[in-house]
Amino acid sequence: MGENVDQATSLQYDLKENLPPAESSQGLTAALKEWQHLRQELGGYPEKIQQKLVELEAGLNDYRLFISKLDYKAADTDRRVWDLFNHILQEKSRLEQDMHSRPLFLRRVKDLRQLKEAWQKLFADQEALLEMLAQAPAELEEYNQKQLEKELQHKEELRRQEFIQRISSARRSLDLGIAYLEQLNREGRVTFGSQVLQLEEAQRIWNERLNKIFEDERSGALSPDDVILQIYNLESMIRELPALSMRVREVEEKFTRLVTRHDMLASLGKTVIPSKEIARMTIKLHEQIPQLWANGDRQELEHAVEVLESFVSTYEGTVETELTYLERRRPGATRTLVATPSSEGSEDVFAQVSAMARSLISAIEARDRFLRGHSEQVSVLVRKMAAAAGMNKTDADFLVLAALMHDVGKISVPEAVLSKVEPLTEDDWHLIQMHPYYGAQILKPIDAVARIVPWVYHHHERWDGRGYPDHLTGRQIPVQASYISVAEAYAAMLVEMPHRPAMSKEEALSELRRNAGTQFNPEAIELLETVLNNSEEKAVVNGASPVSEE
Repeated sequence: MGENVDQATSLQYDLKENLPPAESSQGLTAALKEWQHLRQELGGYPEKIQQKLVELEAGLNDYRLFISKLDYKAADTDRRVWDLFNHILQEKSRLEQDMHSRPLFLRRVKDLRQLKEAWQKLFADQEALLEMLAQAPAELEEYNQKQLEKELQHKEELRRQEFIQRISSARRSLDLGIAYLEQLNREGRVTFGSQVLQLEEAQRIWNERLNKIFEDERSGALSPDDVILQIYNLESMIRELPALSMRVREVEEKFTRLVTRHDMLASLGKTVIPSKEIARMTIKLHEQIPQLWANGDRQELEHAVEVLESFVSTYEGTVETELTYLERRRPGATRTLVATPSSEGSEDVFAQVSAMARSLISAIEARDRFLRGHSEQVSVLVRKMAAAAGMNKTDADFLVLAALMHDVGKISVPEAVLSKVEPLTEDDWHLIQMHPYYGAQILKPIDAVARIVPWVYHHHERWDGRGYPDHLTGRQIPVQASYISVAEAYAAMLVEMPHRPAMSKEEALSELRRNAGTQFNPEAIELLETVLNNSEEKAVVNGASPVSEE
């Protein structure tokens, strides 16, 4: 009882301290009423704040659900929401602890006023957060939409850049295709039929195709994806022109031989192939294939070639059988057909070319001190590979000649590049990579060795398509070129170079195996291993004469 009286007396003293003397009596009563009112009012704030917190948590749940559906979150808005909510929780906890730390009736009016202001501020923060949650969806949706538009614009820009690059790539491929055809034209060969050598006409048709694609894109008839696809098809057709041209040339030669032999058979009174079929295939070879090639219709072109190949394979066996039968019954009847050119004349030309090859190789090796004797060693290896593969002497001799001359194009590469000790620049590499092309140009005018031109031209192709000059892949690469590629790599690895030491034979073979199926034809590597495992392996390193060696 005495303690309560002391507290009341202290309260009266505190109240009087805040009032002027003249107003002491009336002010004391008013202050006492305010003190009682504040105590009553403060007692209800915790529950009021808790109710508002329940409302806030419901709003935050809706907010979480909404924001989870957005692709882009406005980090600023999200941070403000959660910062304010965390502040509310912390302030609520602080005020509740303050309320429990000291009874309200022991506090002065001034302290109660400050406590009330703190609770009011907390309530105002809750109201502000509710308002923020009400406005957040619109803000977040606007931000999300703007970001999606930016993303779309970025994607469109990337697509536009890709579109431009593909156009540029298609035009570069077109130029390469035309350049290749110019080489064929100088050689005087018809690879795709009579129209293939009309370079200006082919270029005009290709440009018309490109312009039509661009017009359709501008008019909206083609989407960017369709434009890129059509350009890719044309680009792909041009890029694979060398491989396709070889394939068409082979089927043309086989078809011509088949028709010639069938004509002989028909002249002897036996017909195997209907004349309408021969006429249809002739039109396909000399009219349809050139047109498909010029238009860039790659799939149709490949289908046409497959039809011709199937036609030849269907009838050639039957024609040969009938000719053999007729020859047995009437000896000498087909002699004019099967006669071969004078081997003596062919050997003279071959010997001349071999002599020329050795002169050129000597000139090259005088400029490239790192690979002296290299071509000779490669040709010896290749001869043994040809023997292991079961090639006849004529085919083997041509392959050995190609191996001997595989680097003949380096005669056109500057000596400063060939003998360079420091790392090669990008321009240096470009010059080096031109040597297969130069080699093919040197050999093309010599009709007697025309068959080795593609072997020399393609000996730096890779099995995975990352080689040069035409990026052929797998079986597109002539098998003879694959033999030269493997033999050349093996011989080169045994020699010390400025950028690396010489490898042992085992290390070189291991490196070849590691790159089988990526850089090299796996079958060619197996063939080389067979050669190196025989008793004549030393002859490969010593470099015996490849042309005279049996």
